Amino acid sequence: MENRIKYLFLSQAVVACGLLWASAAGAAETARPLIEPDVVPVPVDEALIDTENFEATGFVGVLNIEDFESSLVYGGKLTYHLSESFFFEAGVGFAEGGETSFERLAGNVQVLTDDERSYRYYNINLGYNVLPGEAFLSEDYAFNTNFYLIAGAGATDFAGDTRFTLNAGAGYQVLLTDSVSVHLGVRQHYYRIDVLGAEKTSMNAEISTGLSVFF
Repeated sequence: MENRIKYLFLSQAVVACGLLWASAAGAAETARPLIEPDVVPVPVDEALIDTENFEATGFVGVLNIEDFESSLVYGGKLTYHLSESFFFEAGVGFAEGGETSFERLAGNVQVLTDDERSYRYYNINLGYNVLPGEAFLSEDYAFNTNFYLIAGAGATDFAGDTRFTLNAGAGYQVLLTDSVSVHLGVRQHYYRIDVLGAEKTSMNAEISTGLSVFF
């Protein structure tokens, strides 16, 4: 009789241990995620600015010469980067003034000669990179970008005279490679002019795009 009782107790203990083991195994299976993600880091080719501090840019765009229509504008810029945030820029641009509304209505009347319609400006500016960032073309390529503000002073040759000029604007730069970048910019040029009678401030808006090389 005593042996039978011991056998019953041992049987119950074995069953209890089996139940506990099954419960623990089921909890482990439940905790395991149904889908195990297979994440593999993808290398990204990112253009970085070379150690060179100088940047040469050729640009083309449209210049609205107040009272003398819009004109194709083109030119060049030389930039020296003082730091990651600040840079100096020297630029020159060329355009051609069109006819005024008075000239179109009057017929043969000319306010300016052909030589006086040649438009040329020079300026020296200080720029500041406000929002450096990145642009992604695909999963494999990323381009460093800069949104910058710029302002400065210079001179404008137009209508047979040279006029002191202020300019201010903004631009967006995309670095294509370590040494080549693309710019898209807007500028406003201010100078005093009295060609049509009373002296006034002429405000000439410019939109341009350019390709630059670091060296």
